[in-house]
Amino acid sequence: MFVRRAEYFAVAALFVVLAVFSAVITVLSLDTGITDPDKKALKTADDIVVRAGALTSVSDDEVKIAKARVEDGLISCGDYVIAVMTSPEYLLTGVTDEKFAEDLCNVIYGESKQTEIGYILNDLKQYSRVVAIDRALASESRKLRASGIPSGKGSVISEVNLEKTGVSSEQYTVGIRESRGSYKATGDEVRTDFFVDGSLFYGYLKYSYDKSGNNSNSREFVLSWDTADCAPGKHEVYALLRSSDGRGTVISGGEILIPEKTIIEPGSVEETQLPAGKDSSWYMIDCKDENCYINFCGLSDDIRVSLYDLKGELLGTNENLGIPYAMLRGKKQDADAVAEETGILGVSNCFYVCVSRAGTTTDMDKNINYTMVQSRDCAYFDGAYMAVVSDDGNGNVKLRDIDQNNYEVEKTKAGILPINGTLSALIVADSVSANAVDLYPKFEFLTREYGYYAGSNKGLAIRCASLEGFSSEITITADSIGVERTLTQGEIFEVPQGETLITITITSFDGFSDSYSIYLLNGNDSGNFYQNTLSRFPTSYYSGLWLLHNLRPDYVFTPYYTNISFNTALEAESSYGRSLIEKSQYPSYVKPNSKVYDKPDWMAAKSEVVSYFMDPRNFFTPEKIFMFELLGFDPKVHTVEGVRTIIKGSFMDKAADYDYAQIIYEAGKEAGVSPYFLASRIIQEMGYSGESALSRGEVDGFEGFYNFYNIGAYATTEPGGAVINGAKYAQWGKDWDGKEITDQEAAYLLPWTSVEKAIKGGAKWIASGYIDRGQNTLYFQKFDVLDDGTERYNHQYAQNIMMAYSEGLRYYRSYNSIGMANAGFEFVIPVYNFMPDKYGSLP
Repeated sequence: MFVRRAEYFAVAALFVVLAVFSAVITVLSLDTGITDPDKKALKTADDIVVRAGALTSVSDDEVKIAKARVEDGLISCGDYVIAVMTSPEYLLTGVTDEKFAEDLCNVIYGESKQTEIGYILNDLKQYSRVVAIDRALASESRKLRASGIPSGKGSVISEVNLEKTGVSSEQYTVGIRESRGSYKATGDEVRTDFFVDGSLFYGYLKYSYDKSGNNSNSREFVLSWDTADCAPGKHEVYALLRSSDGRGTVISGGEILIPEKTIIEPGSVEETQLPAGKDSSWYMIDCKDENCYINFCGLSDDIRVSLYDLKGELLGTNENLGIPYAMLRGKKQDADAVAEETGILGVSNCFYVCVSRAGTTTDMDKNINYTMVQSRDCAYFDGAYMAVVSDDGNGNVKLRDIDQNNYEVEKTKAGILPINGTLSALIVADSVSANAVDLYPKFEFLTREYGYYAGSNKGLAIRCASLEGFSSEITITADSIGVERTLTQGEIFEVPQGETLITITITSFDGFSDSYSIYLLNGNDSGNFYQNTLSRFPTSYYSGLWLLHNLRPDYVFTPYYTNISFNTALEAESSYGRSLIEKSQYPSYVKPNSKVYDKPDWMAAKSEVVSYFMDPRNFFTPEKIFMFELLGFDPKVHTVEGVRTIIKGSFMDKAADYDYAQIIYEAGKEAGVSPYFLASRIIQEMGYSGESALSRGEVDGFEGFYNFYNIGAYATTEPGGAVINGAKYAQWGKDWDGKEITDQEAAYLLPWTSVEKAIKGGAKWIASGYIDRGQNTLYFQKFDVLDDGTERYNHQYAQNIMMAYSEGLRYYRSYNSIGMANAGFEFVIPVYNFMPDKYGSLP
């Protein structure tokens, strides 16, 4: 809990004698001869009061009051001069003895008299400034003296050494500020005043004697003050070390800027922003007895985040450009120790957070929006970021949303973001050119495995940074067939012959760790994968396939040489509406001025989009490689339960009238086609919920006819034209007008008047029309680039440019869910002539 104190405290009126001098003033009775001053002395006293007041910022009214009190005998002229010339305001100007003597001479005589200044300086060698004032006034008139007789030298300060100033070097000042140093003093009559904008403020002085015991006059001091008690804005602050001899030393001072801060709580979620026109936003969090965890999610632009401790000291700054997350972490602070050290009561485990703009493209004229989640783990659940506030250890977690609502959720379904122990940057550079090499895939902070074929780049240097930044440690190790060594950031590593595993481990300050892997290959490997497989592919395939081999060693990769240039194929696939994209889903992928090829908004894809999905090198990861899977039936891999996994949750799952999984499995077995492919193709064509009327036999005018694979459902510009064409094919095959089914079409079980006939007959049609013709992968069904003596590009199953990718992804998820993703699949991967050097980008 933050304890707010009164912001400012008025300085005592200058005409009140400061209490610090009471110990060295012998108080006499008021019968000093001042109670009935003569007119000349009174006139002199009035002039002295006016000139003394001019040394400070007292008002004319305050001077009039002081004169009246002198006239009334309540105080003496000397009392007032002592009060002014030993006041904090006067001492804050850094008055030397020479300046003091000159000022005192001007106060008494209205001018500088070198002889009198000399007398005053001589007195200062023997006495305190209080005594020097009294003696100088007495030399003019005894009636001007102080109402008591000052005596003694008083405590004298010397050799003040400031080791740490309380004014922050940062643009903004937050937290408990400290001035540290040492001084020597002849006594204990020493105090410190702290001022904010000229007003006395809460400041806490603690000092101790020389710990060595060699010098009893030496003191070490800590002066502390809490900026939480100050209003936001610019302030002038000063700390003054004063002693009873009337002298003072400014030990700290300057201008500070205290930011306006928003209070956030542990376990909370805040949707907030850095407003347009502002360079930073500040937050304050009391983490009680816990570590500090703050996550920034859903960033609309790059930000820089900084964490400060309860003393306002910068713990660290993180800047993660191009990543939609940022993190701050801080260890629990010993608030009790700080309270003991500073003397400030109510110190809490408080942290300060600064969010500022980062990068070179940040626009000051726009807001930067982000969500702050104050918990170690954060989740994206039910469309919103939430704090993970507890984990019962039994597979359940408690989530909290922005409105403080709590949800008990299974941990596996909570959508916990895997951002702890994560890299924000990874660069592997060639030691000769210093240029970054092309890891496969390109670095993405959630991707943990990478591959690289070293080739001629035998010396590499690795640099990386973690998302947690300053609060984590990174270690890098290289294991070359059992020979392990530790690498430092930027160290040149000479890649040995064969395979090497680079492991990058990120360890958070709370002990959590995670790692990244880079699989390097230089020349042949111990298992001869290079010799037997890689060497058959272009070198630009090496890094990706080497990565896949290490992650899935039982996979088999076979090249297919198309014998055409990539650009030739790209030009053909980008024309005549062969490659379409749904504008409502991917508006930036649509070719400008494209017409609508199929309702509602299927339009031609941009050439760079077609290039991306055509280029095999974009899909060498475990999740994406299945677009190249051979689609024949394999009893060792394919099962009915596997089909059930694929269709789970779809319109075919738990259907009352049909066992779709069994029908699809039998269809695949009879046609020699992967039933997983068939199940995925049905979902692709009919929709996950069976949106197409062809899946229900409910096309108007064609009731009772089914077509689960959209065979013959070529697109037209008429609404529903493709569905009608599919229904026509289900009834009469190609010759709907002639109403005649050929023997071949009869072998496909046409007409398709039942679910089973449509699924099994369609599987036979696919096998005959595609699988048996060599279009035995999803890729070749989408891109007809086979060198089989037929005309290319015209025998393509779908116009959807993403068909092979999205169906392949569905295969992977299905295999993975039944524990089959590591089986010995064979993948046939096309190779083009003159493939582009650059790949992997979508608009």
